[in-house]
Amino acid sequence: MVNSAGQGAGTAHPGHIRDVSVVLRVSDHAATLEACLGSLAQQSLGAERIEVIAIDDGSTDDSGPLLARAARTHRGMLRTGQQQHGLGPAAARNLGLSQAAGRYVIFLEAADRLAPDALARMVAAADRSEADVVLGKLESTGRHSVATSMFRANQDYTDLYGSRVYWSLTPDKLFRMSLLQRRGLQFPTDLHIGDDQVFTAQALTAADNIAVVADRTCVFKGPSGAAAVTLTERVALAARMMALVTTLVPAGPQRDRLLSRHLESELGKPTGALLLASDNPAEQERAMWAASDVLHAHLTAGALALLPRPVAVRMALLSAGRFAEARRMAEYEAQKGQPAPKKTIENGRVFTALPFFRDPQTALPDELFDITDRMTVTHQLTRLEWTKSILGIDGTAFFEQLSTRDRATKVVLRERLSGAEERFSVTARRDEKLVNAKGKPRAMGRFSARVNLRQTSSGRPLGPGIWDLWLSVSFEGVTREVRLGRRRSDDVDVTSRPPVVIAPSPRSADHHLVAVPFCTPQGDISLQISEQLPLPVAR
Repeated sequence: MVNSAGQGAGTAHPGHIRDVSVVLRVSDHAATLEACLGSLAQQSLGAERIEVIAIDDGSTDDSGPLLARAARTHRGMLRTGQQQHGLGPAAARNLGLSQAAGRYVIFLEAADRLAPDALARMVAAADRSEADVVLGKLESTGRHSVATSMFRANQDYTDLYGSRVYWSLTPDKLFRMSLLQRRGLQFPTDLHIGDDQVFTAQALTAADNIAVVADRTCVFKGPSGAAAVTLTERVALAARMMALVTTLVPAGPQRDRLLSRHLESELGKPTGALLLASDNPAEQERAMWAASDVLHAHLTAGALALLPRPVAVRMALLSAGRFAEARRMAEYEAQKGQPAPKKTIENGRVFTALPFFRDPQTALPDELFDITDRMTVTHQLTRLEWTKSILGIDGTAFFEQLSTRDRATKVVLRERLSGAEERFSVTARRDEKLVNAKGKPRAMGRFSARVNLRQTSSGRPLGPGIWDLWLSVSFEGVTREVRLGRRRSDDVDVTSRPPVVIAPSPRSADHHLVAVPFCTPQGDISLQISEQLPLPVAR
């Protein structure tokens, strides 16, 4: 039951609806409760626009008396409730949610704290972009880790498939109350762990838009204080989440992306590092069999392709019932400081020679070891210069993971609508100081090119259209294309230039072909080629 005594009437939002309901779970949090409540009372959004519903989840310390005292101190903002010990986090959150009346709701633990402007910034983002869910940047306050890969930049408009937001399934987010009510979302009470993942995944997949507030920390996360979890419970959570994904998202690349998250984050741990740390052989065996069952039910080739290659190999071995080999793969992954596996390059494809690569006993397909699409190209434009119809280009380009032997790099001009292209050879410029991110030499990664717009491979000048500038980076028979321009040195001049006459038009008498270089909104270089009548000569 929630005590509403002392509920105030102040509000700053039309219709006397508060902007945010904070559902706060309190479970033996006496040491952190006051700091948590203080951070809520000090929100720049204004206490009159916030309601805090604090549910005491059967605390056995002084949390109860502290909550009672806080209800008097924060009269008008704080309401309290209590449930008996043992009902768990899901029931506590559901009780708080049933009492929430704000436009938005966020779920916190009493070990957490909010930055002073957190709710103001998150509400502003939700209102500005009509987001159903807003992720505020998280920061750990201790040794425990929090997901951070989704907080690299503010985003007013994103979804689960063009960002990393699905890799954060904790409920410390701003949820639009109408979305939760429309979908009838609650926290499942039949799970020992992971009820927050189920709830958040359902909300994220139902959201029409998701926003991210990433420029400053919003939520300071305290330790969860969760009880010990067995390997089989962790595998069961992975099974639950993967089954949920298959019901929420149609088969295809989008489902594969979400499944890959659970394969790596949920199933990967109890069959990897946690399995090796366990001293219970029977529990290890149960976890292996349970994982194999999950993989048989939900593993897809598309999801497998998205995993790190060592994890993909381990999942394939588990799916095939090769538990001893899967354990050996986990042991290999756990070895720190080992040299990178060798690479095999065949027919323009790159394979990493991990354990079991082309092992006749396991007969795993080569695709599991293919890392061609994971090759990283480091490139920079260092000079861009016009001399009549000649475009001079200098730069650097190489694969981080490959040597600069057998170079076949070319500059490519590709017409945006037709797809027509012209290729121009480059000249290598040896540079012994050029190295990759790990300090390994990439001496032949510097290049120069003279792009003659007057004479293409057909002998004619470049035709009218929008031509995008690409670089086909090719070493050791492996090729990858990158756009030129966005990554450039500071002294490269990309200011607007007047049209450059490149040649008489071969199609229209008395016309010239002119080129106008420009930068795209992303900073890449393109050329607009058009026919023009020459300006009249003054007499």
